[in-house]
This record gives sequence, C-alpha cells and structure tokens, in this order.
Amino acid sequence: MSKNILNKTILLAGAAAVMCADASAQENDTPFNVSVSAGYEFDSNLTVDAIDSTSNVGDEAFVFDATLGLDLIDTDEVGFSVGYDFYQSAHNDLDEFDMAIHGFNADGRYSLDRVDLGGTFMYNTIKLGGENFMDMVTVQPNIGYLTGNNKVYLLGAYEYQKQTFKQFALRGRDAKRHSVSGKAIFILGGGSTATAGYEWTDHNTSDPGYAYTGHGIDLGLKVPVDFGSRETTLRGDYRFQDRSYGIASRRYNPGANRDDKRHSFSVSWQVPITNGFFAEAEYEYINSISNYEVVDYNESITTLKIGWEF
Repeated sequence: MSKNILNKTILLAGAAAVMCADASAQENDTPFNVSVSAGYEFDSNLTVDAIDSTSNVGDEAFVFDATLGLDLIDTDEVGFSVGYDFYQSAHNDLDEFDMAIHGFNADGRYSLDRVDLGGTFMYNTIKLGGENFMDMVTVQPNIGYLTGNNKVYLLGAYEYQKQTFKQFALRGRDAKRHSVSGKAIFILGGGSTATAGYEWTDHNTSDPGYAYTGHGIDLGLKVPVDFGSRETTLRGDYRFQDRSYGIASRRYNPGANRDDKRHSFSVSWQVPITNGFFAEAEYEYINSISNYEVVDYNESITTLKIGWEF
C-alpha cells in the first residue's frame, strides 16, 4: 500500500470513528439509521462497465461510503422511509477512475398477513474522474410472500431505470431499462440464509448498437461463524449474466453480433468490534467473456475496511 493511500485511509477512518463515537452517545431508540465505513481497495483491472472502459491496469484506492436513513412510518402494517447514500473512491495513480456517487431513495411498504406490497424510488448522480458522468432514476414496485412454514420468503419485482449520460460523446448510451426479477430467500435457522434469484432485462439505448436483452442468475449464502467470543458473518455470492446485442453492434464489433457472458464470485467476512464498529474483508473475482475484445477480461478486487452502524 502506498504511503499516500495509507494516510488517506487512516485519516478518513479516524474521522468516521469520531463521528460515530459522537453519535453513539445519543439515544439508540430513534427513527434514524446511520452507517459509515472507510478502507483500502486494490483492483487488478480498473473498469467502467457502463461505457465498456477497461484499463488492463491495476491500482489501489481509498474508499469511503456513508448511508443515512430515516423511518417516517414504521408499524407492523405500514412502513415508509427515506435515505441518502454517498460513495467515494480515490485512486493512487489512475484518478480518471475516481468515482463519487450521491444517492437519494424512498421506500414504502404495506403488509397484510403474509404478503408485503412495496415500492422503491432511487435517484443517483455520478461523477467519474471529477467530471459529471451519469444520472440514474430507478422505480421498482415489488411484492413479497412468506410461505406457510416460515422457511421461504418469495420476492418478485419490476424495475424501470433511466440512465442519462452527461457527456455529449456518450449520449448514444442513454438508456431506458426494463427488468423483471424473482428471488427466493431460504431461512435456514441459526441466522443462516440462502438466496436464489433470476432477472430478465431489456436495455434500450439511443444508439441501438448498445441495446441488449439479458438474463441473470444470483446465488447467495450468509452464515454466522463464531470467532472466539464474537459472532462474525461470512457471505458468499455468485452471479451469472448473459447479454445478447443486436445486429447494430457489428458497427464496432465487425463480423458478429456482440455477445457478453460474465461470472462474478465474491466472499466477505465481517467481524464486530464493539459499540457498532466492525471490520470487513471482501474479495471479488470477475470473469468477463465476450466476442467484443474490449470487455473480454478478468478482474479481482480486494477490499479491507473499518465501519460503524447505528
């Protein structure tokens, strides 16, 4: 780790600790929920998927994220909350890949016996390399059902997302995306859960060369693991994505319609420290397979961070 990144990580982690310590002194029984984390990340191959940008170069970064939520209504039948999320990465060498994300969201829920009706609205504005990059608006109605044996929770959702790029050269990638998904959450007992999900996506762009239809499969497992006197959390996830592009993609991928497949594996381990503080390590490996050479690559990301949640 370079001295520059190390100093940033120590300074921001210390600032997060001071803010969290102050908040800890307040009453815990509030409608607010807060989380803050700061740490170090090494990415073996910096990429920006939204614009098919791949560096083929690794770099280390300071990463910081914070979330603030407010429960405006929280009863057994009805829930409504609003929130704000912030994420920042600052790379040591390739600062053109520095990313800042401001996100605003609202979530509503109505529960009736074993059925939950919900909806989410999200607005995200993103900067890349210090420049305005993209705005995203997402609307997602959903429905959930807890089976009679209380062992499986089923969740179905429709999602509409609008992506607007800020740079003129990228306006052909402006998109309207429609997705339909289903997920089963298996409650295994003892704090363990397993998930399995499927998603179908229709991604329409201003330039038809970047439009695609896609399929995704998600598998996940969360297991509590005793570590001395602490109960830690181990998570593992796998995601498969398949995207098929139309004939217009031959403009930049001569000879064949573009076809992408991606396998992503991740594992994380979170260890509680004290008073809401935690340490977390995460590793992710991405195998991107495509007949479009730019996005045919392998990538691994290692993240170490310290955080606090309230």
